[in-house]
Amino acid sequence: MIRVKKLEKGTYFDDAYMLSFRYDPSTVAKVKELAQRRYLPEERAWEIPSYELPNLIDKVGLSNIEAEDTLLGALKSKEVEDRKAATAERLKGIKPLIDFEFTTEPLPHQIEAFNFGLQNNMMLIGDEQGLGKTKESIDICVARKAELVKTLIVCGVNSVKYNWEKEIKKHSKESSFMIDGKTMTIRAAQIYEWYKSSSYFGIINIESLRKEEIQDALYDGIREGYIGAIIVDEIHKAKNGSSQQGKALRILKTPVRLGLSGTPMNKAEDLWNILTWLEVEKRSYYRFKSTYCVMGGYGGYHVVGHKNLESLNAELNSVMLRRRKDEVLDLPPKVHSTEYVELTKKQQLIYRDIKNGIIAELENILTSVNPLSCTLRLRQLTGGLFTEDNPKLDRIKDMLAEEIIPNGYKALIFSQWEKITEVYYEALKEYNPAYIVGKVSAEDREAEKERFQNDPECKLAIGTIGAMGTGFTLNKASYVFFVDKAWVSGDNAQAEDRAHRIGTEGTVNVISLVAKGTVDEGIEEYLIDNQDLFDRVVDGKGSKHDIRQVLTNLLKL
Repeated sequence: MIRVKKLEKGTYFDDAYMLSFRYDPSTVAKVKELAQRRYLPEERAWEIPSYELPNLIDKVGLSNIEAEDTLLGALKSKEVEDRKAATAERLKGIKPLIDFEFTTEPLPHQIEAFNFGLQNNMMLIGDEQGLGKTKESIDICVARKAELVKTLIVCGVNSVKYNWEKEIKKHSKESSFMIDGKTMTIRAAQIYEWYKSSSYFGIINIESLRKEEIQDALYDGIREGYIGAIIVDEIHKAKNGSSQQGKALRILKTPVRLGLSGTPMNKAEDLWNILTWLEVEKRSYYRFKSTYCVMGGYGGYHVVGHKNLESLNAELNSVMLRRRKDEVLDLPPKVHSTEYVELTKKQQLIYRDIKNGIIAELENILTSVNPLSCTLRLRQLTGGLFTEDNPKLDRIKDMLAEEIIPNGYKALIFSQWEKITEVYYEALKEYNPAYIVGKVSAEDREAEKERFQNDPECKLAIGTIGAMGTGFTLNKASYVFFVDKAWVSGDNAQAEDRAHRIGTEGTVNVISLVAKGTVDEGIEEYLIDNQDLFDRVVDGKGSKHDIRQVLTNLLKL
């Protein structure tokens, strides 16, 4: 990281900046490439004239520059505009390389990825979330179905397998086979069932790759020609080459390989396993690290810097396609998606007990004043109350740490209940969250809103749909999470529009967190298509038949 400071008057240049950084041969070499620069021995820093700053950024990248907010903001704005212009020029008039019937119409940047996937057998798609990596990879593999026979999808997060199942239905006419048996022996048997089935896509989680019986079954499928392509979602989960997943990845060598990740991978040592799998890196880990890493610390075993980054970037760019939201001009203003999670065993037991109690009282519930209130405890359980287990929180933590914060974005988290917002507020304090709920005074709510909007250290705003979902402009957020949804869809739309308002920069990702097989799923799938029926029940105007119909779908009776 290079710290850039504006000088009132330089030693060698009137309009100058001072550069300071921890010694790194690669960084020193880049600075020395500038036409005008002078070393300041007393400060152990470099001085450059202001007109050399853009050249420095071109050489090291803006992500490696640390500066005052005003300067950094100006630099970022220019970088974004430059990227937008370059992307617009690149995508002008783009068309698919082959005649292919897309199930869902691709955007220009998705056509670019499609063409990239037709021309390359080894590829890393590093698009940010919301750009459609999933659709891109599905289209590529369906277009190449004749040569691939079948495609295996390896999910870096277990719960994401349900997202893939739904996305395949949405973006293709192909079917998928879920490999998720309770034991590894059952999963291995399921793999062989998939080979014999008509399903083109097979879906498995990356944790399964640890087990030899799974590795053997997949290796058999590759050797016998059943599996022609592998898509590894969130491939950064397998960056550790010494882990079981990392080792398994390297032996799964299909003719076509796609890695997907929206997570910036800034450490050279994190790329070896991925680049080895993609067959652009042939060296051992030791030789790779000695080429690209500066070692130091106690015993000289710790990575303290990086070198030869131009060579590494060339290696990476030979297989990688990465686009950011702020450079893609054809995106819709909001992108809605659903992230599925699975309840833990403990949660499942509690859920079953609560549900059985509702069933036992169903006839009384059907004639009650507010029949939907019977689902309250079920919905709060899936949101994280009653147990320490909280898969929804775990998923948010994962996305914050790996994708949202590293890319410089902020997020909103909504729930209907203050008790649930408290759980998330306490668990996510490291992100310095703003907190906006009913018990917070109007004055303090306004102060929290201002803090979220203006403080770069405040990465989150957490609040209730009722308190944070109206009357506020929170357009610094690029992500909106719903831990749970309001019954009235207009309330949810109003809440997500806190982020999507005048002044919003780029697309807003709206993510609904849904516990698989629960009332959450019933609401997500049933609410939209049956809003009139829901409204009658919520307003107390529904018949006994209406109420029974709604509860049957919500509770999967």
